[in-house]
Amino acid sequence: MKLILTGATGFAGGEVLRQALNDAAIERVSVLTRRPIGVVHAKLRELVLEDFLDYSRVDLNDCDACIWCLGVSQARVSEQAYIRITFDYTVAAATAMFAANPRLRFCFVSGQSADPGETKSALFARIKGRTERALSDLGGDVVNFRPGIIRASAQSGPRKDLARLAAPLGALLSFFNADFSVDCDQLARCLLDVAKHGSDQKLLVNQAIRGWTPRKTAAAAPRLGSPIEGNR
Repeated sequence: MKLILTGATGFAGGEVLRQALNDAAIERVSVLTRRPIGVVHAKLRELVLEDFLDYSRVDLNDCDACIWCLGVSQARVSEQAYIRITFDYTVAAATAMFAANPRLRFCFVSGQSADPGETKSALFARIKGRTERALSDLGGDVVNFRPGIIRASAQSGPRKDLARLAAPLGALLSFFNADFSVDCDQLARCLLDVAKHGSDQKLLVNQAIRGWTPRKTAAAAPRLGSPIEGNR
């Protein structure tokens, strides 16, 4: 299959990229990015975009699935910028991809607190929920993923953002609550498996992601190295 990936320089997206490049079932990984990501691989194609709202110059016709890991903390940008990055970019991309290939599968990395009804006060919850709702309304094959805290693992390497400070607490509480957190490599495995094979469930919460068993096992491979860093 041929995969589109966003957020490849981020924590979750970086692990998805590592696993995808070493998955024999994936022929090509097309990364949508603003700048070169610093990774060289025979299966990797970089699609450099100046505007994540404009796909008129991007060939999307032969892509089978998209894993959308692009995101930013609401604490790092203004409300207007957060809405543009989280909602506008995602919906614009999905609309263009479904127009090019109505059978494409779109996997959106949302968040545990996402609220499609937009009744919560937190900006993150409302806009992630709004995005889930808009994607589902497009009528294509959309699967929304709601991970809790995404923990570092031996495969993914350490987080480098402020979320790393919550890692010890996350590891402890996960023994008592399967919805609290998930290992980054397990999230990536789940995303890739659903991208390849689909899912009867169109909303996967943290517990479902943690318990997901891939239908095919990708070959083990070494890490790609430092160019892939975290922003989730």
